[in-house]
Amino acid sequence: MDSASPISSIGPTAPAERIDSLDILRGFALFGILWANLPGGGGLSPLDAISDRMEAFLVRGKFFTIFTFAFGVSFSLQFDRAAKQGRSHVTYYLRRLCFLFLIGVCHCVFVWDGDILRSYALFGAYLVAMHRVPQKAILALALCLYSMVLIGGEISLTRRISRETSAAQSARIDPTRLRERRQRMIAEEAQSYATISYQQLVHNRWGEVRESLGRGRTYFPDSSFVLFLLGLWAGRCGVFRDSCSHRRLLRRVVLWGFPVGLTLYFGGEFQRYLLYAGHITWLNGSPLRVGADIGQMAQGLAYVAVILLLLETKRWYPRLNPLRWAGRMALTNYLMQSLVFTVAAYGYGLGLYPMLTGSIRLLYAVLFFTAQALLSRWWLTRFRFGPAEWLWRSLTYWNLQPWRVSIVGHVGHV
Repeated sequence: MDSASPISSIGPTAPAERIDSLDILRGFALFGILWANLPGGGGLSPLDAISDRMEAFLVRGKFFTIFTFAFGVSFSLQFDRAAKQGRSHVTYYLRRLCFLFLIGVCHCVFVWDGDILRSYALFGAYLVAMHRVPQKAILALALCLYSMVLIGGEISLTRRISRETSAAQSARIDPTRLRERRQRMIAEEAQSYATISYQQLVHNRWGEVRESLGRGRTYFPDSSFVLFLLGLWAGRCGVFRDSCSHRRLLRRVVLWGFPVGLTLYFGGEFQRYLLYAGHITWLNGSPLRVGADIGQMAQGLAYVAVILLLLETKRWYPRLNPLRWAGRMALTNYLMQSLVFTVAAYGYGLGLYPMLTGSIRLLYAVLFFTAQALLSRWWLTRFRFGPAEWLWRSLTYWNLQPWRVSIVGHVGHV
């Protein structure tokens, strides 16, 4: 990389070209992801129980939907911008994904094994073949693929549960063994946070990464790619560039997404109650588990529609607008969340895992994300990108990107 070389005509999106609604959506998703990913949970107080139920009801799986959907929208906008400029963006996009994959591997091995960046990079590469596919075909493909993902996921989960509970058949998985398995997993997780060394963690995670790269199913598209396709479709339709013209679509998503999502959520909870009480078998509960997954996606997309509709109003736009600062530094903030709270929770750091009960997790999530939003605003009034975004873009375009806002003349508009 040569900092003295001229900036290529192909480069990152200029601040004035950014779509605020997409950055706000990313910022909104970052809070939910932080809350859901915080280690710990449980607790003895009623407040802890309420907090855990709120997280499951409002957040779990829904904010992953939002964050992943936004990735597909970004892809669509990047290719649309390249097409209008009469050039191909494929080479730069693939290079961008290669470096995102490397960042994800480092994140997984050295910080936290719950990384999502690797799958984003792998399945994001498949989107390159999709950018010329007709709109209706994209929706049909997303529906077919999602059906396959749900069925395949349920089969894989059933096999794993059968093996871990020593059941010869899925119909013989009994609630006692399920409860024992759950308690065993909770105890193993707590022990891992308390006793394992950092060196052992790195060794174990590196082995898991190498093993996953050798498995064929790692490269088979999952629900992330389905959401990429839906984001690609929405970006092509212009939903984010002109949400006012798509109010009817957005309202339909809200009117269908919340009832479907909430109904299927409670169906999944009812299935868990019946299963652990011994009233149904694992096999009989399979449709309700699949339905719960569908409900998470439906509710997450309904959140997206609500945000876009609220941003059209004078009352809510100023209230939601501060989220865009965190959303513009989404990669930096995501990595920061992992780094801070793994050091806080693990024994090689502060060892706070036993203290992170349900209500404490929510409190930390609110306070930490607020600090991130304020820090992001402070940073972006002085610099064009977050640190991780600057590194990623510099590697992608193989040219050190301008760092300070004043260099590109955007002191007053970031």
